[in-house]
Amino acid sequence: MRILGFSQIKQQLVRLAPSSLSKEIARRLRPSPIQEEVIRRLQDTEEAVQYRLQEGPIDYGRLTDIRPALAKAARNIVPEKAECIAIWHNIQAYMIIKEKLAVPDTPYVQLSKRAASIADFTALQKNFSRVFDEDLQIRDTASPELFRLRTRIATLENRTKRMITEILQHKEYQKYFQEQLFTVRNNRYVIPIKQEYRRAFPGIVHDTSASGLTLYVEPLAMVDGNNELQTVRMGEEKELERIFARLTEAIKAQDEALLLATRAAGQVEFCFAKAALAEKMAAIRPRMGEAGVIRLIQARHPLLSPDKVVPNTLRLGDEYRVLLITGSNTGGKTVAMKTLGLQVLMHQAGLFIPAAAESVLAVFREVFSDIGDEQDLSQNLSTFSGHIKQLVYILRHCREKDLVLIDELGSGTDPTEGSAIAIAILDALKTRGADVMVTTHYNDLKNYAYETAGVENAHVEFDDKTLQPTYKLRIGTAGSSHAFSISARLGMPAEVLQFAEKIRKQTSHVDMEHILAKLNRQEKDLELREIETAQRLREITRQQAVLQREREEAAKERSLLLTAARQDAREAKRKLRIESEQIIKQLKQSKKKSAPEELAAVIQRTRQNIRDLSLPGSNEGGRVPVKSEELQNGDIVFVNSLQEAGKVVSVQGKNITAVVGTLTVRVKAKDVSLPTAAEIQEEKRREQKQTLQTATHTCKPVTRIATEVNVIGKTYADALPDIERFLDQALGAGFSPVKIIHGKGSGALRRQIHGYLADLPFVKEFKTAEEGEGGGAGVTLVYFK
Repeated sequence: MRILGFSQIKQQLVRLAPSSLSKEIARRLRPSPIQEEVIRRLQDTEEAVQYRLQEGPIDYGRLTDIRPALAKAARNIVPEKAECIAIWHNIQAYMIIKEKLAVPDTPYVQLSKRAASIADFTALQKNFSRVFDEDLQIRDTASPELFRLRTRIATLENRTKRMITEILQHKEYQKYFQEQLFTVRNNRYVIPIKQEYRRAFPGIVHDTSASGLTLYVEPLAMVDGNNELQTVRMGEEKELERIFARLTEAIKAQDEALLLATRAAGQVEFCFAKAALAEKMAAIRPRMGEAGVIRLIQARHPLLSPDKVVPNTLRLGDEYRVLLITGSNTGGKTVAMKTLGLQVLMHQAGLFIPAAAESVLAVFREVFSDIGDEQDLSQNLSTFSGHIKQLVYILRHCREKDLVLIDELGSGTDPTEGSAIAIAILDALKTRGADVMVTTHYNDLKNYAYETAGVENAHVEFDDKTLQPTYKLRIGTAGSSHAFSISARLGMPAEVLQFAEKIRKQTSHVDMEHILAKLNRQEKDLELREIETAQRLREITRQQAVLQREREEAAKERSLLLTAARQDAREAKRKLRIESEQIIKQLKQSKKKSAPEELAAVIQRTRQNIRDLSLPGSNEGGRVPVKSEELQNGDIVFVNSLQEAGKVVSVQGKNITAVVGTLTVRVKAKDVSLPTAAEIQEEKRREQKQTLQTATHTCKPVTRIATEVNVIGKTYADALPDIERFLDQALGAGFSPVKIIHGKGSGALRRQIHGYLADLPFVKEFKTAEEGEGGGAGVTLVYFK
């Protein structure tokens, strides 16, 4: 863990923990190999992160480790005043934490459980409040005896101050005084006297100045008063001891509860420290993976500066259990390995990791690592021997669900022998079922990864143009060490490199290096093409989204315009109806000698013209018109003028009679169109409902609603369109008489309706209903011709 950097992560956590309690928990933090425990720890962090985001920090002051003071109280030792104050402060903090977190129906379940374990310290808090005031001073009223003693002290002090003031103002003594003031020495009031007047001024010397020129003398006249004051003060001290003893008894009575509360509050504080670390690192909670599965997306090394580190994607444990990283020195191989190892440790310690939200991490039983030059100089072990010793330990203890990280496997000895040993070690670890990540420069290991199932190559990129590593990890192909390029960049003489190149061409590995270089170039070209394709696809998707939004906005605007136009047309038609009725009435009342038949024809044509006014867009929205000869009884149609579906009950030429809801209407064929599937289903449901109602209430006529209209509460202008539509429908259905229910009221609405009915040529007669006919004066019966 030290090699991977977990100790440094803990140091950051300790700095973020505000109290010694949470700092202690941070220092003891260890990764857990138990999945249930890891999930619980991560949930703690998750809840603290969400609480900080949603509610903000909890202001409870600062916790103190009061366990030593509680131990004193348990042994009947009275704690110091400062320790009692610390206990009081902690109790106040505990109560705030409990109040904020231990609430019902909270999403912060685990934080709430911890806070709920804190006992109710209201009674103990009152004990402290009776002793201490807001300024942390002991109250005079802490006990009746303390109040009496402090009152007596105040009286004696005032008397003593008056007496000493009189002495200072005495003319005979003026030359004796060093200054016109008094002070306190050994809890007694004294006066500074010049040294040469020591014998002239009667009193007791309690102190001298550093120079010896001033004596602090208690006048003899004040000795008795000072003695009495001292006696009362001693009584005050004894009373304070009794008060603190009683407070200690109250603390002792709840010491177990206080210890539990201290632990719970420390744990809560530690959870928020973990949340603060997650916020600082922009870290996330990865999804829990199956055994051995690692998918770290855009993972960053937790200890490197976020603006400098290069994120990498690391996969292990699903398609392959062994990942072999190759590439140049200083190219980021070891950093990638440490990133994976450290994030696994953080995850199992309940900490969030700096990676993308889609990342997945399993829980490992053990994490083994052999990174860096760990040779044991005290045992005279070389680099190779030190590595072998560590690898022997790993092979001896490693098994399934373990993670093994090995840097420069097989290095430090002859390359041929080192490669052979490295391949054998990898095969043994693979057989044990562990997840393994190693770094190497050996070509034999690269070939092993290409030829062996469950083993995968990866490499860190190297920019051939700048001769600099990019620190990007590419999984799927091996990489070159770029030793010649790096040596040239670091200043290796050209003649040396030229000679080295001649030697290299004589070796058997030259073809491998060229093949790897070609593969890496092809991979980069393919990646660039994928990026270009993805960019084009994103642009096409964006343009499609823009076009879709524009179409939706245009359709919405068109719908709003049509709706407004329909409303305007309806209002115009209503007003025109009222105006026409007024004109008709005026024509009837005029002195013009027109024939009754001619006048009736004019009136009928006027009304028919108003009826023929169509609303704009009544058949908009893709409605399919239907021909009357195609219809038969029982068909479902959509009545455009009513904007509702209904069932055909009669077809007579171009006239269609249909039941719409509970009304029977007669319309022209051009006013109907084919319904949608949803409208057909809705009409069938409505028909079933009406059938059920009819079966349940057999005594009620099916067309009951169609033979009356209720306009009670409406003005004449509002009621007229309803009455007109009702009469047209009732006339078409052949019902007579029908009822207009207008109510009694002042009779104004009834008179206006009667005036309107008198002008209708198809009305045979109308009259106010009798009491036995249902409604009386509040109902008008209309009979058609």
